[in-house]
Amino acid sequence: MSEANTSRLLNLLIALLHTERGLSRERILRDIYGFDTEHAAGPGTAQKDADREPVLRMFERDKASLRGMGADIRERVGYARASDDDTTSLYWIDEKGFRLPPQTFTAEESAWLALAALVCDGAVAGSEAQRALRRLEAAGALPETPPSQVQPRLSLDEPHWDVLTEAAHRGSAVEFDYFAASTGEQRRRRLEPWGLGQRYGQWYVAGHDLDRDAVRVFRLSRIRGAVTAGGPDAFPAPEPGALRKALSGLEDLPTRSARLRVAEDRALDLRREWTPVGPGPQGWDLGTFPFRDVSVAAERIVGFGDAVVVEEPEDLVTAVVSRFEGALRVLGTEGASEAPAAKPRRRITTGEERLGRLMDLVPYLLAGPLPIEEVADRFGLTVRQVRSELDLLQESGPIDAGGFQSYIEIIEDRGIVSIANADELSRPRRLSPAEAVTLQLGLQALGPLMPEPQRPVLDRLSDKVAAAAIEGLRGLPEIDVLNEPLRNAALIPALADAAREGRTVRLTYLNATKDERTERLINPISIAADGNRWYVNSYCHRAGGRRVFRIDRIVSAEPAEPHPLPDGFDAGDDALFMHAAGDLEVTVRLAPEALWAEASFDAHDGRDLADGSRRVGLRVSDLTWLPSFLAQFGGAIALEGPAEAVEASRAWIERALTPYVAGLKTR
Repeated sequence: MSEANTSRLLNLLIALLHTERGLSRERILRDIYGFDTEHAAGPGTAQKDADREPVLRMFERDKASLRGMGADIRERVGYARASDDDTTSLYWIDEKGFRLPPQTFTAEESAWLALAALVCDGAVAGSEAQRALRRLEAAGALPETPPSQVQPRLSLDEPHWDVLTEAAHRGSAVEFDYFAASTGEQRRRRLEPWGLGQRYGQWYVAGHDLDRDAVRVFRLSRIRGAVTAGGPDAFPAPEPGALRKALSGLEDLPTRSARLRVAEDRALDLRREWTPVGPGPQGWDLGTFPFRDVSVAAERIVGFGDAVVVEEPEDLVTAVVSRFEGALRVLGTEGASEAPAAKPRRRITTGEERLGRLMDLVPYLLAGPLPIEEVADRFGLTVRQVRSELDLLQESGPIDAGGFQSYIEIIEDRGIVSIANADELSRPRRLSPAEAVTLQLGLQALGPLMPEPQRPVLDRLSDKVAAAAIEGLRGLPEIDVLNEPLRNAALIPALADAAREGRTVRLTYLNATKDERTERLINPISIAADGNRWYVNSYCHRAGGRRVFRIDRIVSAEPAEPHPLPDGFDAGDDALFMHAAGDLEVTVRLAPEALWAEASFDAHDGRDLADGSRRVGLRVSDLTWLPSFLAQFGGAIALEGPAEAVEASRAWIERALTPYVAGLKTR
């Protein structure tokens, strides 16, 4: 959208905020659109009406744009001036529904808000959370720096997140093609979405399935192609808690018991969850393993390879064999050719986006004066872009009845910027649904960091964020991140405290890849999360360097005598994935249903293929981990090379399959 269009939208917004009585349509057409009915060109009424028609259409489009940004534009019939004899249509913006009320947060609440804004990863969600935080700060929240020892991340790079969240907010039915893993079929689905939630590290949308007339839950990673949304208010808002109730169906499966044979002194991580029943054949132990979902249980069990054999039930045996065979079938295959490189699309900022940025810029600058470099950094702009926005602002301002415009004043002196005469934009606007939901989502994800008695603080903050959102009949869509039962959850805040206070901790740690327990003396540096997995980033005195430990694999943790960090120790970038010079570079191919793994497993050099799959590179430090990783995806991820990795993985998978193929399992 051109700069002239953005300027027009900005001046229309200011005009509708500046008036108390309301502005007549004729006044708006004159002041904002430069169309004066009394002096319009043309020989007669018909010509004047013809000239006026496109201007009126533009006015209607601009009103729709402002309403889409949360402006509650009201219209009534009344007198434009007290002295008028005739009534006319008058327009204004209801400030209560548009401006953000003053906000009050304690220092503790502000720190949690700042941390919540950092949780949601991804280009879209991350910027929405930061915009929300800026606006809350401008409305009175205390700007607090989040603790550097805590770095949770919740990936929101799902391509359908935005359209489904917006559809749930607007009450729009959606359509999409869906791949059902249980049947291997792809079908068109029609859904009235209630909201989104995360379970088992995956995102789901739940709602009313129009074709089956029943509640259904769909995994976002299995949606194929684009999601199309219909018009607003197509269905009533769901009952409070409907989303969580729908998602609970994922956990409400009855608990079942599997009979397993586990090799002696192996599968140590699995042994923490099973119940031994006695010795089995020579070199094996027998026991039972509780599970609910066959697919989830099979994914976990195949990761142990030939250390675990399922004896019963038959459906779990079948699911395990299917994953091994699927991984073996695609092992070493080449896959489709690379798709033609798409021409990079130039990112075009819409007039609404730029107007939103201008509205956020004014309250921020009014707290100044501020260095222009600081403004640029806070808004993710260059200094040149900031100056362009300031130029546009100083061409705007309210226009009085006589047609005189009072312009916004921008003053820059030696790189220090200040602003004046911008009363209409001095208070920030309310949060958009997407901004509020993203911030609420970040707050939900922080739950494991807080001891249980303190978690109501996060609930109260979430309610405050909801109250700061655009007012509407439907309210915000439901978003639900279940902080699933996590082994050692109580260690998360304890290790965060140790990192903050510089204490030393003694760990007994289970290395699942090497199938061994080790004793570690660590100095925690930070606590990090990737979805529903939590890690402690630390200096390990045994290894003599930085190491990352999964908190759910800690067997025990206790305070230890203080051990200082070595001189010159550099914690680096705190990445969860650590790489060494001797790592093996492998190439894998991700099927459409496994594309989410690219970000979750730190893949690189991704290239799209003609069949919708994607070829990526992985750095692997231990070839024992690689076939375990492949088996869990059951063919959705194919190892293409190098040859040594393919052959090692083939031997690993074939060893794991042998008891099933040879019929050695007992009944």
